[in-house]
Amino acid sequence: MSVTSRLIAGAATGLAIVVLAAGCGSSGTSSSATTPVSAPAVVSSAVSSAVSSAVSSAAGGHAVEIDVAASGLKYVKSTATASAGPVVIRSKNPQSVGHDISIRGNGIDESGEIVTDGGVSTITIANLKPGTYTFFCSVPGHEEAGMKGTLTVS
Repeated sequence: MSVTSRLIAGAATGLAIVVLAAGCGSSGTSSSATTPVSAPAVVSSAVSSAVSSAVSSAAGGHAVEIDVAASGLKYVKSTATASAGPVVIRSKNPQSVGHDISIRGNGIDESGEIVTDGGVSTITIANLKPGTYTFFCSVPGHEEAGMKGTLTVS
């Protein structure tokens, strides 16, 4: 491996650690402010997604994709399923309007980052228990307008 490749790999690993550490101690709430995605945020989303995939695979969990629809206040599906255990929930938003993926139920209340223009909002749950959960967009007014669905975990 070349010196440049090792430096890039080391920087990516360091960034991944920072991304994971930043998620520790989160209150599970999200700011309602919508901001345009800048280049660093896109890189952060890409790294976060890669880290979530690695965590999910390593822990024997899996990823659930619940993408935002191309237009309107809705997701592409209103129901999703997952197996109990470690789960990563990802939601790609193709719109210029900010959206996130949030989940609540059975003691879980988590929100991903609000993203726009192809960004991916991600939630990583170490041990999702069997039951029924509500996934929704936490941007004020979006859930009330119908941007929600049901996640069934077995």
